[in-house]
Amino acid sequence: MGKHALLIVNPASGNLENQAELVQNIVLNASGFRVSVWNTTGEADGPKIRELIEGSDYELIIVGGGDGTIKLVASELENQKHAPPILPIPFGSANGLSSCLGIQNWEDSVKALEHGETIMMDVLDVNGETCLHVCDFGFNAGLIKKFEASDERGMGSYFKSSLAQAFENNRYSFGIKVNGEKKNINAKMLVIANGDRYGTGAKINPGGRLDDGTFEIIALNPDNLKEWMALTMAFIREDFSDLDFVHTFKTDTAVVENLHHADFHIDGEMKEQPETVDVKLKKTKIKFYTNFASQAT
Repeated sequence: MGKHALLIVNPASGNLENQAELVQNIVLNASGFRVSVWNTTGEADGPKIRELIEGSDYELIIVGGGDGTIKLVASELENQKHAPPILPIPFGSANGLSSCLGIQNWEDSVKALEHGETIMMDVLDVNGETCLHVCDFGFNAGLIKKFEASDERGMGSYFKSSLAQAFENNRYSFGIKVNGEKKNINAKMLVIANGDRYGTGAKINPGGRLDDGTFEIIALNPDNLKEWMALTMAFIREDFSDLDFVHTFKTDTAVVENLHHADFHIDGEMKEQPETVDVKLKKTKIKFYTNFASQAT
């Protein structure tokens, strides 16, 4: 019968009209695996997932959803003694983590499974909460807040929210304790990045790796139209090294004081504006499939 896989699907993810068809395609193309499908309901999903996995014979957990769904499943696997690897299927409105793993669509997920390349991914502890991909203060968090408040979905709405946020042009002050030093920084956006990019594909952390035992803090503070344009070009080049208004710190632990109460999110989920954020690497790592091997062939 082959190895056993559990496909966890969030039916509310994104705005996929053909989700049922995609799920069927994944089941049929999960080579070497017989697949059981389970749907989240939004009610006590975490404990239900834990109960499904504990003592099971699953050798693979496939997750059809966005960053939030993947995080939900990963949080339940963290303390499992012999946790199976996770294969993400990007069904969500925000698919930043899947993008960092080289997975843009379900076909990429199938290729990743076929090639069998995995990484042992770092996991961050952010004020006691699991963070897999990225959290940030300021511009991007404000954008997510506006996007969530809108009744519209899709990239068009995301773009409109982005324009509205850009015109506000807010600057925030932060105190950062990192690598034994205390720094005071002004920034439009302060990013704590385990991964290297957002779900849009924009690389916010070009030198970052998900499995290098560190994370990066990136402070971006463009001050005028010329600097915003230079930042846009740097995103295209995937290189911020020549921008004096972008500063990057590599570390495995940090404390950030949010002095001006900037908006804040963890893996795309908005949080109350925290006064202080304590970030450190967890001892546990989680195995994820990646699609980088198939992209190189």
